[in-house]
Amino acid sequence: MLKLKNRLKEILRSGKVALGITVTIGHPDITEVLGKLGFDYINIDAQHTPISMETIQIMLQAMSYSETTPIVRVPWNEFAVINRALDVGAHGIIIPYVNTKEDVKRAIQYATYPPKGIRSYGPRRAALRDPDYVATADEEILILPQIETKEALENIEDILSVDGIEAFFVGPYDLSRSLGVFTQFRSPVFEKAIERILEASEKTGTAPGMLAPMEEPAKTIERGFKLVNIGLDVGFLTSGATSALQRARAAKVPT
Repeated sequence: MLKLKNRLKEILRSGKVALGITVTIGHPDITEVLGKLGFDYINIDAQHTPISMETIQIMLQAMSYSETTPIVRVPWNEFAVINRALDVGAHGIIIPYVNTKEDVKRAIQYATYPPKGIRSYGPRRAALRDPDYVATADEEILILPQIETKEALENIEDILSVDGIEAFFVGPYDLSRSLGVFTQFRSPVFEKAIERILEASEKTGTAPGMLAPMEEPAKTIERGFKLVNIGLDVGFLTSGATSALQRARAAKVPT
């Protein structure tokens, strides 16, 4: 039997950068292929896609041989949703639209077993490979609040200081919209917000994460982000297919 061991947590605790990708296509072939490429984590997006919990379980099964850490971005901060994502085998959960420390505390309650939290017992697939899952789950599972509103920015220090939070994600698109500078990632307003978030991260000892905006993973890493999401599956599918098609169309046809 394999023990639950969150490799992503080990990477972050060592101070290294973890590289990941977001999956929006609900098919196990996607996670199976990406799980072989060396990503540190794969984030299955259940917030902005129609991917069901049943499909998520199959997608996680397809990458179970991989050392890549499986994360699920749940659609909302709800007890049943978080419980189910963990029960089917997620090693981490991203909680969208966290605005206050109370939101964080509620997520931690939902994701941890008594006496720390109120997670219901029923790990199904999560415990199949580890009979001691319940004894280790609270320590190994990552709970990642997503910072994506002006309100969250104003409460950033309180949010990140909650016990049990080791890392978090910034949602650059929703955050920029909330600040009135949608997709203007080089605007002074957005830059100042990122600076404040990184300062709070350093102060609280939490690892910051973000989708690398404008395809700039190097800049994102240089700024101090530790969980760097380099893109979406559908984006790479589109760019790869477009590039191949352009090369084919540009090829000279023998006459």
